[in-house]
Amino acid sequence: MQIKSFLISFIIIGLAQGCSFSYSSKSSSKSSASSSKSSFSSSSSPSSSLTDEERYQEDIIDYTTAYLDSEAFDRSTFGKGISEIAAANGVTSWEHDEATLIAIGRGLKEAYLSEGVYQTYKSSIADANPLAMGIIQKGYDQ
Repeated sequence: MQIKSFLISFIIIGLAQGCSFSYSSKSSSKSSASSSKSSFSSSSSPSSSLTDEERYQEDIIDYTTAYLDSEAFDRSTFGKGISEIAAANGVTSWEHDEATLIAIGRGLKEAYLSEGVYQTYKSSIADANPLAMGIIQKGYDQ
């Protein structure tokens, strides 16, 4: 009896002090993906030992893997999310930015795509530009 009272008190105190519980699933993340995409750079916890460019690349990697995990791939929607992260980091043309493309390649690798799906996404993201595809591949191979 005392244990139950203690646990109930502990839970109530924890909630009153701001503890939060979250639930995430693919079906619920699809509906909120667009709202969370733009806040990727502000929601990650950057390590003080990372440079600004490394934090930016981590944000791009995280966004890429999360997007591919929660959404059916759409080049326009994916590009919009990348553009928002890039703009927040002072990158005006992510399609031609080596750091961004390398990070996308790393994100594609972390998404564990089949070879065929990876090649399709790489070509779509790079708009079939051989130079951009090569840079994405460089990130994928890292």
